[in-house]
Amino acid sequence: MADSKDTGTDSKFTYKSFLNSADTKELKDFLEKRLIDCGWRKDIEEMIRKKLKEGDSANVSREELAKSIIPDARAMVPNEVREEMMLRVREVLEAPVAASNDKEENSDGGIC
Repeated sequence: MADSKDTGTDSKFTYKSFLNSADTKELKDFLEKRLIDCGWRKDIEEMIRKKLKEGDSANVSREELAKSIIPDARAMVPNEVREEMMLRVREVLEAPVAASNDKEENSDGGIC
């Protein structure tokens, strides 16, 4: 049988195939901060105000407003922010995680 030295893999670690809730929250917070910093959020708020002034705002539901705004809002996300997010997500997914069936070590070096 091939040893991990032969195959270049380390059986002690696996890679994430999904994002956990802590990762998701961290990425969302980062994205929100970047969108605010680059002025995207302010632009979207302005776009919403214009849409409401153009139409009869009393008869527009949130769903209808969102449906009309979302495609433009997505297109307005700067490429720099998109690339940063892709890198961050890739980093999180590629970060090695100790295999769940292995015993973990305590901070004092002992086995749990």
